[in-house]
Amino acid sequence: MSDGVRGTLLGLLGVAIIGALVGGYLFLKQSRPQLDAETNCPKSGPIAIHVLLFDRSDPISEQQAQRIRQTIEKFKDAAAFGQRFDVYTFQGDTVRALEPKLRICALGKPGEANQWIENPELVKRRYETKFAAVLDQTVSELLRGSKESASPIIESLRAAAISSFGPVERGQIPLRVTMISDMVQHTPLYSQFQSEPIFQQLSRMPAWATLQPQLKGADVDILYLIRLTAMRKGTPVQNRRHQLFWEQLIA
Repeated sequence: MSDGVRGTLLGLLGVAIIGALVGGYLFLKQSRPQLDAETNCPKSGPIAIHVLLFDRSDPISEQQAQRIRQTIEKFKDAAAFGQRFDVYTFQGDTVRALEPKLRICALGKPGEANQWIENPELVKRRYETKFAAVLDQTVSELLRGSKESASPIIESLRAAAISSFGPVERGQIPLRVTMISDMVQHTPLYSQFQSEPIFQQLSRMPAWATLQPQLKGADVDILYLIRLTAMRKGTPVQNRRHQLFWEQLIA
């Protein structure tokens, strides 16, 4: 083979390799999902939804706040790209729609950056400023001292489920709820300061039709905050019967 032919073949091979690299780059770039600028969520929809409900009816101690932050940190670390967090406070009722304080999707983690088409430093900066810091700031605001006259836990759980899970078909994507609360329900419709927390009694009340949450099979966790001042006629509201009430309601 002459040097001229060999050079031509090598040149064609180089062009083919460059073409393949450019084609691969364009394919990967175009295959990345388009994101909503406000929420970071894929415009095609989130891959999962995690509802976080914060109770601000009573002040949270420093140790409780530390535990809550540690829990949220685990949620952030475990969140896959496109998982949506909807953050609410317990301020729902049986009539009005409940809007989240924050609705935001997890972005790609810095260690998951595709070095062919992404700048790892840029990915890290986006993750920290547009997701992690935004979620942390909202959580910090919700952990500040507060005192509310009512604690509509059931109403808020129902309203948040309608707002976050309403457009989703059961089993379509993973759904999860985490409630951060002492779980002491107190509203005119139903108050655990007034009566024993017995779910069977509540489920037979006419009010239950307006309280029952539709969770669509969501996994539900409760970060159960101890509230020593929660008393009913000199007896602590928080006990095993109280916990069982919520287990049965969620089931």
